[in-house]
Amino acid sequence: MGLDRPAHVRYLSWIIGWRESEGTLFRTSDGGATWQRVGVGTITPLTRTSFVSSKQGWAISERRIYSTEDGGTRWTRQLGTEQPLRAIAFVDEQNGLAVGEGGAIYRTAEGGVPPEGQGVLCAGSTCEDETPSTWALVESGTTLALTDIAFVDSSHLWIAGEKGLVLRSTDGGVSWETVDTGVDATLLSVSFNSADKGVVVGEGGTVLVTVDGGSTWQSSDAGTTSTLNAVDFAGDASLWAVGDGGTVLYSRDGGVTWASRAIGTSLKSALRAVSFDGADGVVVGAEGTVLTTSDGGASWTRQEILEGQEGTIAGQQSPTARPLNDIAIHVGESGDVNAWAASDDTIWRWGAVGGDLGVSPRSGVSILSMIKNNLPNSAILALVAFLVAVPTAVAAGVWMGIRPDTKLDRLVSQGSLLTISVPEFVTGVLLILLFSSTLGWLPSSSIMLPGERIWSRPEVMVLPVLTITGALFAYIMRMARANVMEVMDTDYVRTAILKGLPMRRVVLRHVLPNAMLPTITVIANNVGWMFGGLIIVESVFAYPGVGRLLLTAIDTRDVRLLQSTALVIAAVYAFSNLTADLLYGVLNPRIRLS
Repeated sequence: MGLDRPAHVRYLSWIIGWRESEGTLFRTSDGGATWQRVGVGTITPLTRTSFVSSKQGWAISERRIYSTEDGGTRWTRQLGTEQPLRAIAFVDEQNGLAVGEGGAIYRTAEGGVPPEGQGVLCAGSTCEDETPSTWALVESGTTLALTDIAFVDSSHLWIAGEKGLVLRSTDGGVSWETVDTGVDATLLSVSFNSADKGVVVGEGGTVLVTVDGGSTWQSSDAGTTSTLNAVDFAGDASLWAVGDGGTVLYSRDGGVTWASRAIGTSLKSALRAVSFDGADGVVVGAEGTVLTTSDGGASWTRQEILEGQEGTIAGQQSPTARPLNDIAIHVGESGDVNAWAASDDTIWRWGAVGGDLGVSPRSGVSILSMIKNNLPNSAILALVAFLVAVPTAVAAGVWMGIRPDTKLDRLVSQGSLLTISVPEFVTGVLLILLFSSTLGWLPSSSIMLPGERIWSRPEVMVLPVLTITGALFAYIMRMARANVMEVMDTDYVRTAILKGLPMRRVVLRHVLPNAMLPTITVIANNVGWMFGGLIIVESVFAYPGVGRLLLTAIDTRDVRLLQSTALVIAAVYAFSNLTADLLYGVLNPRIRLS
């Protein structure tokens, strides 16, 4: 939730903005001629993928494992991990591995989901906690970061890692053997063509080959010092490796000798991934580079992933410049070529100054949408209470101020003092006991169904309005009474009365304009209170407003939501006090001129 960062850093990020990792997954069903964006509704960016059919696949974000059964349009969360993940691979619909930092290896032999259960679907921008999965943490024997996985079948698999680390398993990943490769460079990709022949590549042009299932490794001269990011076997047992600076290497003898290949126009940006399924292959890289082949690499075609703003027609789309970090390819029985390209770009997201209040880490929902849904409810409640309490309180205060020390004045004054002294939650509970439990006239709560409007059930507002009105009426009435009594004792009011002016005119022309100035300040402050101070009232009656949203943020320690709701309440206070200042000028010309 970001609570590990200093408070001033969190606050400035929320106000000004922050850098954020934005992920995108693109899919093609025609070999790369056209691409469409999929997986938009997932919580976190998908960084690596693995598909065993045109529909079924798996993916990882930094600390999550997801699965899909519709080709990547919608994803199901399977597992949350403690260590950041680097790679995921499946050999069939059941057997798969996910690896990451700290030597973490997660293994499943049931597709990741128990037969009797399902994961939790990520729809839109919300996702609940995941259900139990069949992913199990396996002892790897190392604490080094693991970077890539290679399967040959459900029994034989290999993992590459930092400092020349290679792990191998012959029992489906249950136990692992550490192999000494003799190099210290980070190995970034591993690929096997059979249970015996394999290749790993990595930093500084490192290439290692094996012909005995990974028991021993021999170094191969690739003719480059560029970092090699990915390697894969094509259907004819040829090898293709790609790396920084547009490096493309080709080998026909299992990686013993290599030749550099120039593909179309000169490439200078880094190539990040290569994947083959038979003779069909795809290479992707930085700056949106996409290269496809359908003849095992004899010829390559440069493709483009077109993107545009929401609502942009196809003719106005432009080639993406997003760095493409991973590619998965699958050729169906009918010959259709499906591929998925993952992008993880860093963007600048404006904060409150740009109208973006962020996303709640607890629910994954936009905070701005949460406030928009709750603010009208609080505004309606405050407006109704204001229209009920303020006119009646002002009228009662003026009446009592003109006729002080009567029996009615003493009774109302003492009653208002009692009303102010009783907390709102006590008043609310007493009203519930009287009108709901005893008389059964009104509902005891204001719980609303999703999508239901407050005005569709006005009876749920009665008790909250009465609770607010009690304290508000008493406070404004006492203030208006005191101000009217003070003005009634002034010389100009006594002069107006002695001149024989009607009392109605004296009150309207001389008393109210002066007596209402302090009262307006009280009213303006109470408008802000009706938004910020409604926490108790909205909690007692389960009313879906900003006050209850603020309390939810406190209970869940949702700092972003807490800051945003506090900002809204502060804005209401500022606006109400500004309105009070403007009304001063209307009521008193001397203030207007100054």
